Amino acid sequence: MKKLLKIAEYILLILFVILLLFLKEKLSILLTVPCLLFLYFLYKKDNIKNYTLFLYLVAFIVRIISIFILKVEIADDFKTMYDASLSLLKGSVEFMNDSYFHTYPFQLGLTLYQTILLKVWNNVIFLKIMNSLYTSLIVVFLYKIMKLFVEEKTAKIISFSYLFYLYPIYLNSVLTNQHIPALLMLVVIYFVLAKEENYKNALIVGLLLGLANFFRTESIIIILGIIIYKIIFINKDYLKRSIIFLLVLLCSYFVFTNTTSYLLKISPLYKNNTIVEDGKNSTYWKFYCGLSVDANGLYNDKDVEAYFNSSDEKKLLLERINQDKWKFPLLFLKKEVILWTQTNYDLRITNMSGFFYDLIQYFNQGYLNLIIVLLVISLIPKKEEEKKEVLFIKLLIGIYYCVYFFIEISPRYAYNLHMLAFLLLGIGLERIITRKWDFK
Repeated sequence: MKKLLKIAEYILLILFVILLLFLKEKLSILLTVPCLLFLYFLYKKDNIKNYTLFLYLVAFIVRIISIFILKVEIADDFKTMYDASLSLLKGSVEFMNDSYFHTYPFQLGLTLYQTILLKVWNNVIFLKIMNSLYTSLIVVFLYKIMKLFVEEKTAKIISFSYLFYLYPIYLNSVLTNQHIPALLMLVVIYFVLAKEENYKNALIVGLLLGLANFFRTESIIIILGIIIYKIIFINKDYLKRSIIFLLVLLCSYFVFTNTTSYLLKISPLYKNNTIVEDGKNSTYWKFYCGLSVDANGLYNDKDVEAYFNSSDEKKLLLERINQDKWKFPLLFLKKEVILWTQTNYDLRITNMSGFFYDLIQYFNQGYLNLIIVLLVISLIPKKEEEKKEVLFIKLLIGIYYCVYFFIEISPRYAYNLHMLAFLLLGIGLERIITRKWDFK
């Protein structure tokens, strides 16, 4: 098992070394030097008391300021869900006749949540403020998780450096359904790594993943990671406890998701009960779009028209696989390059243009390049056996990497991926600062 784990670690390293070759605007990394000097200064000082509260307040202030400085348009899916929330706020369910909710009924989670918030204060700013509360907690949990396997001051610096990364700050103003699931993902990781393996914590983890799934159908990836992690490090002395943990987790997760699904179906939203059937139409959509060679796995109108006008979506998907299967290796590479190295691909800041806007984009690309470089250093396997906590993070990154070979991608989807990457950056930072290259 140890040899297999080491082989898997090297495979993951090779995958990211390849991505280094495709980094855009490589010289942009030089713009991050002032930030690095500032972070190194903090690393040496390390005299901030009550750092968790300090980190949360700074993150929250930065995000609140960004809400008013960055004018981010509400567009695409987010505009549809926001408009639906406004309609529901007025007592109208006419939006349920929209083809969007017929095709993607799972988007009702964010719609209902936004409606509840808008009842408190009917202003889009309030939604963004609530996003700021959640995303500031994300920074805190990055710090708490990193402390489990790197020095505390290293965890402080890396978590604080997350504040320099523009894309999460920008996305904070986007009414996306990613923020709450992303926070819950980190809370779950913390519970799995730091809390005792008992049925109470398993229940909490299952319910948290069920809640995350209510907003965004991505929890199954984390569940798969937990199952594999438990199997790899299963202890014969605690076999029964591990099995109970997984069973309670799965039961609580599926009870929660099935209950919320049932409650939605019997609610006034589903009066005509047609959406349940129509929703099945999207079963193969993510794969059909994700395997589009011409569009590099990105959303595109050509695939939308072909897929949703088809009478047999499964057959259409199989035809695409048979026709383009030999082109898939190159497609997979292109998709991962877009996903990991181009997260500024869909930035839409309407009140910025010209040189200043280009400079911000250039800095953001440089910071992303720095993240990937530092991640590669962090991924180099140690000579001795790696800590279990680190292997769990690597496992999740590897699963995400493989999943996105096959399904639709968007640079925005790297939001979670880069959080996982940040969790490992402290390893690379310590190797550079201490010059202790433990993989020799």
